[in-house]
Amino acid sequence: MKILWMLFICLLPLKGIAESSIRIYDLQCEYQSDPLGIDTETPRFSWKLSDAAQTRGQRQTAYQLLVSGSPSLLEQNQGDIWDSGPVTSDQSVLIAYKGKKLISNQVYYWKVRVFDKDNKATAWSPAARFSMGLLSPSDWKGCWIKHPDVSPEQHIWFRKSFSLEQPAENAFLHIASMGYHELYVNGRKADDRVLAPALSRLDKRVLYVTYDIAKLLKAGKNTIAIWQGPGWARYNYFANNIHPALRAQTDIRTKAGNSLSIQTDNSWKCAVSSSSNTGKYQYFDMGGECVDARKHQTDWNMPYFDDNRWQAAQETSLNVTLSSQMMEPSRIIETLPARKITDTVPGIYKIDMGKNFTGWLDIKMNGMSAGDTVVITVADDPETIQDFGQRNLYICKGEPDESFRNRFNFIAGRYINIQGMKQKPKLSDIKGYVIATDLQRSGYFTCSDDLFNRIYETDLWTYRMCTTEGYTSDCPHRERLGYGEVAFATAWGIGLPNYRSAAYLAKHVRDWTDVQEWTGWIHHTAPQINEHYGGPMWSSAGLNISWEYYLTYGDKRILESIYGPAKQWLEYLYQNSAWGLLEAYAGGGKFLGDWAAPKQRKEFGGTPESFFFNNCVYAMNLETVAQIADLLEKPDDAALYRKRLNALRKKIQKQFYDTETGLYMEGNQVQTAFPLWRKITPDSLSASVLAHFEEEFTHNHPYLDMGSSGLPVLLKFLTEEQDFNEAMAGHLSSTDEPSYGYFLKRGETTWPEYWNVDVPSRIHTCYTGIASWFIKSVGGIRPDPSHPGYQQFIIKPSPIRQLTFARTETESLYGTIKSDWKKKDHLLELAISIPVNTKATVYLPATSADKVRENGKPLSEAEGIKTLGEAGKKLLIEVESGNYTFTMPY
Repeated sequence: MKILWMLFICLLPLKGIAESSIRIYDLQCEYQSDPLGIDTETPRFSWKLSDAAQTRGQRQTAYQLLVSGSPSLLEQNQGDIWDSGPVTSDQSVLIAYKGKKLISNQVYYWKVRVFDKDNKATAWSPAARFSMGLLSPSDWKGCWIKHPDVSPEQHIWFRKSFSLEQPAENAFLHIASMGYHELYVNGRKADDRVLAPALSRLDKRVLYVTYDIAKLLKAGKNTIAIWQGPGWARYNYFANNIHPALRAQTDIRTKAGNSLSIQTDNSWKCAVSSSSNTGKYQYFDMGGECVDARKHQTDWNMPYFDDNRWQAAQETSLNVTLSSQMMEPSRIIETLPARKITDTVPGIYKIDMGKNFTGWLDIKMNGMSAGDTVVITVADDPETIQDFGQRNLYICKGEPDESFRNRFNFIAGRYINIQGMKQKPKLSDIKGYVIATDLQRSGYFTCSDDLFNRIYETDLWTYRMCTTEGYTSDCPHRERLGYGEVAFATAWGIGLPNYRSAAYLAKHVRDWTDVQEWTGWIHHTAPQINEHYGGPMWSSAGLNISWEYYLTYGDKRILESIYGPAKQWLEYLYQNSAWGLLEAYAGGGKFLGDWAAPKQRKEFGGTPESFFFNNCVYAMNLETVAQIADLLEKPDDAALYRKRLNALRKKIQKQFYDTETGLYMEGNQVQTAFPLWRKITPDSLSASVLAHFEEEFTHNHPYLDMGSSGLPVLLKFLTEEQDFNEAMAGHLSSTDEPSYGYFLKRGETTWPEYWNVDVPSRIHTCYTGIASWFIKSVGGIRPDPSHPGYQQFIIKPSPIRQLTFARTETESLYGTIKSDWKKKDHLLELAISIPVNTKATVYLPATSADKVRENGKPLSEAEGIKTLGEAGKKLLIEVESGNYTFTMPY
């Protein structure tokens, strides 16, 4: 068969052979476009397909992938590193590399072509590339270096000069920094990333960034310069000899074939820069920056700069693992103009930036004298002058149009308070630079209700403002800690359906394995650890995110990475169980149940409410790991965890269900939804418990009665398990406390920490995740648990009464999925788009196939459609790839 395929392939380039109408686009290696410095020896390749002819049922039947060591060989269709040959397969995502051994610090080029449903070949895709990082610790030749005698809050300049006889053809520079860095080559910043690298657990792992600097080098004298700030190294300063330091190296190959290695050692020069951190970089005092413009040396990063008076860098050591940052960097994603300036408070200019944001300030000032000090503080609300130690200082040099701008710390808030300026600034003098992990947006929702649109977009904006450093934080100003319950809720509810999150979340899952202790217990925050509040829903974030990740991307590698830590976690819970139920292994704030719910409800550790909630979490974890064990072909483990799960379900039911009242605990929404969702409630009682939930949700407490850890329970139950969409729409239409609409009525631009907005922290992820309902319920686009990865998925729209239209889309690894519906003249029109090489199960809101038309035709006559039957009041059909427009009475 393979020989016949090869003969067929050889004939394809001949004139007269018809070419497929499929186009290949968006080539990705390990979920990234042209990534640099990847550190996996078996990378995976993905691509998307589009069809200009819009052929229904169009799909891939085979592919051929080439990997080459040079662009010229690839252009000649030679895969000298790997030629997969023709592979009969419909898989176009996560194709594992199977070629020659990949080498550290090398660059590779690849392309692919596919064969369509009629076995016609496509044209070759555009070429893509990836480079390898340093795959072994022994590949690192450079030393860790630091300034020999400065305090940890200082920002440091490092530089190294050298000469090249010829221009560079190839040069990748790898930088690992304990703290943040900016790279300059001959005075030019190497790229547009900021706050590099992403945060990791610094006493265990430091991420390195790979830069392609070949085009920045020149024949003659060159200078590599690095500006470093301490970042989170100050938070962990006294832990395991943590201190600001950096390690870098590059191997430069010139166009003449010569090579030169540059590595960090004590031949590098260093000096204290013109800026430093303020504050203590800790809870309630994340500080800001102090810039002394008088001390700035303009050309410090240029080849001609005289560094003879600088000190020699000191070689040092750090006992950490170095890993490549295989995810998107932080970048400036938006520029905000100042909206309003007031001076009603004596000596203070108050700047309203229009909305809460996380990022940097750029403030221009005039009329200042050398040595004048300007104090810049930040707050969430208009009355407060300074929140959470956010205090920046600028010491003037006394020149026109001088300006303050952050570099190695950031602010979060809306109101900027400036003291010490001699002239009132103009609105044009002040900008805000919004900084976040640069996740590409891939999900969109809009509908006929403006409040719904604002809730959806505010949910996303709050999330982005808490992703500044490569993880999801609770808030970007007071704590900046990656609490687990919000990490889970936002990954499921916002990240996966609305952003290209695969690389970002894969890194975050590893963060959670890095914060596991030898006992099996997992800290409540990642990647940085602390002694703050949390419980099992917090600690199981890595496991919970991994499962949602698998459902979205179909990637078993994430399950393999979490499986060992998940088993240790389950063993820890098992060892802390008595009489078959999980006990409070830590009291007070360390075994929390649902947290920060309406009416100030907080379930502290040791209470009956927390026991119930956390045993449900334990059951959820057991079920998830049993499913993973099945997928990884570990039947003994799967059997063990299901045995424990069945026993635990019975114990929870016996201990916490009141047979007289028919309630679990007080019977609130989360307490009722959790046992229903995790199948703890016996089948014989499900109807009565569900009836109570309906009464509770629609009448007794007609609002979302959930806290930060109850949110993923309640929203997943409402979005994926049960249809209470009309009631949900009513709750989301409310502007009374507690509700999202109440926040917006009060003028909030991000979600606060508690349902009452009169709280200190007004940028918080406690209630983020409601965006999921708009995408997955109103639009109805969701993964199919029976077919993870979106090659087959579900569209189950909910045309709720108060809306006249809703337009929804989300991008999978296979392409963009759309679900647009509108009502007119008692008809519902549903237009859907199914990417090439996929299919979908569609739930049409119709009771009979006879009442549905597709582009004016009966379903039985429409191409690409198979009727599956009825489910409740829905008609189930299966559709192949293509665009469809259905109409039905409504």
